[in-house]
Amino acid sequence: MTANSLSARQRQHVFFTWSAQARARPLEIIDAERARFEVAGKGWVWDLESQVYNVNVGHKHAHVQARMIEQVEELPACAPSAALPIRAQLGELLVAHTGMAKAFLTTGGSEAVENAIKIARLVTGRTKILTRRSSYHGATLAVLEIAGDARKRPFEATMSAGLHIDDPYPARAPTPERASDWLESARELVAREGGETIAAILLEGFTGTNGMQHPPSDFWPGVRALCDEHGILLIDDEIFSGFGRTGRWFARERFGVEVDMMTLGKGLTSGYAPLAGVMVSEAIARRFDDEVLWCGLTHYAHPVSCAAAVGSIEVLEREGLPENAERVGRVLEQGFAGLSERHAMVVGQRGFGLMRALELDRSAQELVERAWELGVYLPSRGPMVWVCPPLCLREEEAETILGLLDQALARSSEGLQ
Repeated sequence: MTANSLSARQRQHVFFTWSAQARARPLEIIDAERARFEVAGKGWVWDLESQVYNVNVGHKHAHVQARMIEQVEELPACAPSAALPIRAQLGELLVAHTGMAKAFLTTGGSEAVENAIKIARLVTGRTKILTRRSSYHGATLAVLEIAGDARKRPFEATMSAGLHIDDPYPARAPTPERASDWLESARELVAREGGETIAAILLEGFTGTNGMQHPPSDFWPGVRALCDEHGILLIDDEIFSGFGRTGRWFARERFGVEVDMMTLGKGLTSGYAPLAGVMVSEAIARRFDDEVLWCGLTHYAHPVSCAAAVGSIEVLEREGLPENAERVGRVLEQGFAGLSERHAMVVGQRGFGLMRALELDRSAQELVERAWELGVYLPSRGPMVWVCPPLCLREEEAETILGLLDQALARSSEGLQ
């Protein structure tokens, strides 16, 4: 079956996401391995999006596949309330790596954030949730409402206004006399709304495709102090940035701040099965020993998804993939500096580990097309291109990709002259 005929067949009965259906141009992916995938009629390309920024251990890892097959053969489906070895094992691994006390498991990141909000409101008896203006926390209506992402616009007329911390970039750095502009905005927002009405402040450990803005040095510690002062819960959204993506198990480790809850997803299973979750502190966990936790869903802690998560975490541990992301990320950082010197259109870079971006002085579309010609799948938005390959990428493979991007930038410059 040709790619065109398969696309037409799928288009007839299955929606494509985030698209006007007639204009969707899906790839027919026929195979994948480690940091590359194969496209019908094209061949093998470097996957700098990790599919949906989630294939952290790499494509078709035998250990994760074996874990899933073992669970399918043992018990492929089970009620949410049942006790299973795979569920207990995953809980133990999550507690060990997050330093938190207990997990509530969902099928996707949006559900994880929604349940974190529910838990925050149950615990505090308050309703308001504060987020950064540039934030993205998921696609359901409740989550779009609180976040700052532009994809809320078709629904804004029926939504309450979000409560947003202003986060201009580059941020104004703090001085001994004055806080950064991000922290100033957070303090002003809490004062205006009244700390006693705010259930939680929800922050991404490190922002994804809404900009990868580096927070000013006082922001996370300052927000933690603000939460402590007013009895507000601090929620760390690690759905994109977690499980080694930034060169740490979780991005907030770079900022040295403890949180009350974390939301997890994407790299939790490396995309091999749908699973996400909320981790909570010991104090919050104990709250629900005797009080009803009004949260639940049909596919809660699905056995096969739990097996995928256990397998993925084991691979991250055994192969040292967070550490590898830090090493290979440094190769990319140095390489991007060279690209900036050689190509005037490259005006900056951002990121940590293998969660990186290049900023151009123009739309990235021409560069994306030239990179595709050279066998590189390069995601973009506006003038930004995102470089987020699987964490198994080797240093020599990063050098190969840098060479291809160098060529693509040169071709892009020639094409626009």
